[in-house]
Amino acid sequence: MATVNLKKHVLDYVNNADDRLLRMIKALVESYRETDEHPELSETHKRLLDQRLADHEEDPSSGREWPEVKSELRAKYGA
Repeated sequence: MATVNLKKHVLDYVNNADDRLLRMIKALVESYRETDEHPELSETHKRLLDQRLADHEEDPSSGREWPEVKSELRAKYGA
């Protein structure tokens, strides 16, 4: 279906929609916009995460527990 025809059909639906359909359309649009605002990770970020995972798998004891990290951050930045 051509874009122009598709837009016409969607507008017809919207113009005749009840509250429930309008809320669903709104949620769909918001979800679509969130996806645009949060694009996939760049290749650089993916490589960095892959390296960090490999480092952890090589030596799982090298990491720190979340409560320790959280405490350190609170001491440094206050909260």
